[in-house]
Amino acid sequence: MANEKIIIVEDEELVAQDIKLILENLGYNVPAITPSGEEALQKIEKYSPDSVLMDIMLEGDMDGIETAQMILDLYDIPVVYLTAYSNEEILNRAKMTEPYGYVLKPFKERDLQINIEMAIYKHEARKSRHQLLQQKAVNKYLKKTLEEKETLMREIHHRVNNNLQIIISLLSLQSKYIEDEMFNDFLKDYVNQLKSMSMIHEKVYQSKDLSSINFNHYLYSLASQLSSSYKKDPDIDIIINSENVFLNVETAIPCGLIINEILTNSLKHAFVGVNPSSDKRKIIVEFYSDDNACFELFISDNGVGIPEDVHFPFNGSFGFKMINTLINQLGGTVDFVGNNGTSFRIQFEELRYLERVRNH
Repeated sequence: MANEKIIIVEDEELVAQDIKLILENLGYNVPAITPSGEEALQKIEKYSPDSVLMDIMLEGDMDGIETAQMILDLYDIPVVYLTAYSNEEILNRAKMTEPYGYVLKPFKERDLQINIEMAIYKHEARKSRHQLLQQKAVNKYLKKTLEEKETLMREIHHRVNNNLQIIISLLSLQSKYIEDEMFNDFLKDYVNQLKSMSMIHEKVYQSKDLSSINFNHYLYSLASQLSSSYKKDPDIDIIINSENVFLNVETAIPCGLIINEILTNSLKHAFVGVNPSSDKRKIIVEFYSDDNACFELFISDNGVGIPEDVHFPFNGSFGFKMINTLINQLGGTVDFVGNNGTSFRIQFEELRYLERVRNH
């Protein structure tokens, strides 16, 4: 008992004051005494008691049983009857109001205390059970909703991937009828960019966690696909050093496009005119994250580098400009070296879609 509030509804003033004194000696707080059901409802609205001690014969138009029914319907506050009436008709009417106790006058203080304490305890226990059942129902609904959302998201990624594959197939078929080698190279680069995005949607679709993909697996798939596409010299090694880093789709797509473009440039241009030497020709890809969810991507080759008059990113190729744009999209920074081979060291944090929306 922790100073619970109890309203007394009793039409006999002396009896009510006696009950009030008993309850206060037991440690209860009695904020109001009222002789009628109508006034009792007003006092309950004002004080929000933990229980109501209810006589059956009251002043006014409502008796205690009618008042108790309204309390049950409107407030769900436990009512304990304290009355001299015990005939069957009264008892049957009282039962309909689902009382938490029925104490006959004259009463013993201990009986009154036990009935009040049990009423408050049973009411709290019933509310807890009800809340638990409600929470279980809510959890069941949320689980079902989440499963439906995941199914929908998985289907969306599947359809996006299918649509990308259709575009890739159309472009690949079209390239067979184009004799212009430069335009064919452009189409091949474009197709590989689409494939780099398609692979991300495919891996999300296959993943148990729709919120992210294992980017380490993606790197190996991308490197293999580009090697096959550009028929790289067997003396060129692509070496991947990467942790099991997971990226959300929002971050993975621009990051994948950056890697696709840099690897494409190295495979197409880094070793042109270079004879195999005792040192193996290499392209290195490293990808790591730290404890603060900051990522570092390092890609380098030991090829010929870039001409002295070309500077990243402004007076280079369209590919350089695209790489720089994507790095800015990631909110990252880049260190570029273009002599004695090329290297890109890119640092960034994972993108959050809602944060990007707010920033724009």
